[in-house]
Amino acid sequence: MINTTGELPRNSVPPQCCCSLARQHKCLRLSQLLAQSFALRFGTFHALVSASPFRTPSSGGGIGGLALAVSLAHHEHPDFPIDTTLYEAHAEISTVGAGISVWPRTWRALQLLGLYSEMSKICVKPPSDIPRPGFLYRRADRPHDTFNYYQVMVPFGVATMHRADMLDVLHNSLPPSCTIQNNKRLMYYTEHKDSSSAALQLHFADGTTAETDVLIGADGIRSATRNTMYDIAHARDCSQECDRPSCPRCRAATPNWTGMVAYRYLIPTEQLREKNPEHQALSRTMSYNGKSKHLVTYPISHGRYINWIGFVTKPSEEGTTYPGKWVVNASKEEVIAHYADWESEVQELNECVDAPTCWAIHTLGSLPFSVSGNVALLGDAAHATETHLGAGAGQAIEDAYILGRLLTHPLATRTRIPDVLRIYESVRLPFANAVVQRSRKTGRLCEFIAPGYYDGVDLTNERDGLRELGEALYGQWTWQWEEHFDASWESAKEAIEKLVGDEGAVEKGNCAVNSW
Repeated sequence: MINTTGELPRNSVPPQCCCSLARQHKCLRLSQLLAQSFALRFGTFHALVSASPFRTPSSGGGIGGLALAVSLAHHEHPDFPIDTTLYEAHAEISTVGAGISVWPRTWRALQLLGLYSEMSKICVKPPSDIPRPGFLYRRADRPHDTFNYYQVMVPFGVATMHRADMLDVLHNSLPPSCTIQNNKRLMYYTEHKDSSSAALQLHFADGTTAETDVLIGADGIRSATRNTMYDIAHARDCSQECDRPSCPRCRAATPNWTGMVAYRYLIPTEQLREKNPEHQALSRTMSYNGKSKHLVTYPISHGRYINWIGFVTKPSEEGTTYPGKWVVNASKEEVIAHYADWESEVQELNECVDAPTCWAIHTLGSLPFSVSGNVALLGDAAHATETHLGAGAGQAIEDAYILGRLLTHPLATRTRIPDVLRIYESVRLPFANAVVQRSRKTGRLCEFIAPGYYDGVDLTNERDGLRELGEALYGQWTWQWEEHFDASWESAKEAIEKLVGDEGAVEKGNCAVNSW
């Protein structure tokens, strides 16, 4: 059953990663000489596996953690399956939020993971080979004279779905070698310096511990993995005259309030249809925009529900400490009051919002690093973003694809784990950090508070101002289809091959010196 408040507990899901992969160094350069066929490289992989394993669990069972487990399973050699362990903080793996939009880059990653067909089945409208409408932007913050001012057309279209349905597809795609440990909230990890033991010890809230060679923290914006990583790095590298949240380098790891809250609810479609059978939100992806506020709606769950999100922003409070719990129950009256003077389409929507939740939107600054030693961050733990580009889940899936494929690459030996993780960071972190900044700007454009753009006040040039604003909004989306995801993997593959090539050159030089 779906809980329309947006809190959507789901039944248990899967695990993360215990890896059995290590290769004999003398054979590694042979892999580089093989044809670029994936099958051929893996054919040699069988001969390169030795008995020395490494283990790769993940902390966190959301979309990013599950996608990583799927990626590891998808790319592993069939004769050497990777045992995967996922540590989930709660009694079951559940999803927070409701709707999710999937854009062209994410579809490509899903296609490469073999998930295209199953994900297409849970969309309101499956992907298309022809351009289709994305967001329709509308001026809505007054009772009269409101109008649609820009329609974003998207190559391949945009697909919307229930977040829980995506989790189900990911869960059903996990191999039998995956296991889950529920009620395992990671508190911190410690590093072992003794090379004869596992590299890391994990410490959980229930007092238990576990050992691992690699830790992937997919544990969200309040990531214990990230906190520990930056605590260790700050104590090791930075001046102790300031604490970590105040450190010029490390403070980016502390979440910041954006000055924005988001009210969330799932509206039963038939409830809105009874109020207005012609309502645009019944069939379109809408953004109802106004000064320092906007509403986003789109159908999910094969059209049975409309995902409704109402944003309210106090620009002067961005970067301050939020004065309360990050997520609380709210009321219909509170929502109606925020949009009291808005047009009838918005009023009809808000009259259907019976029991919303209110979320204080926090993000991360641009992290200077997301990898340290044998530990890496993934998804919101590395680059939590505002929701205005619908890109949070997609960026986590991109992380998972690149990281999973790197960790199962024939050249990814146990001794190379830190270097492999740094390659992942070099490919993914700058890109994801840029998406965080794009998303922030998109939200300000929707609310007429982006510096240098139409501010919603001058009505004499309103149509021209909104047209220019719409064109700027369109430009915020084009990376989703113009910057091709395949190029990210090509960069990662080139980097790991160069790494091994450089090692080989050093070894050859050492051999020449020793011979001389």
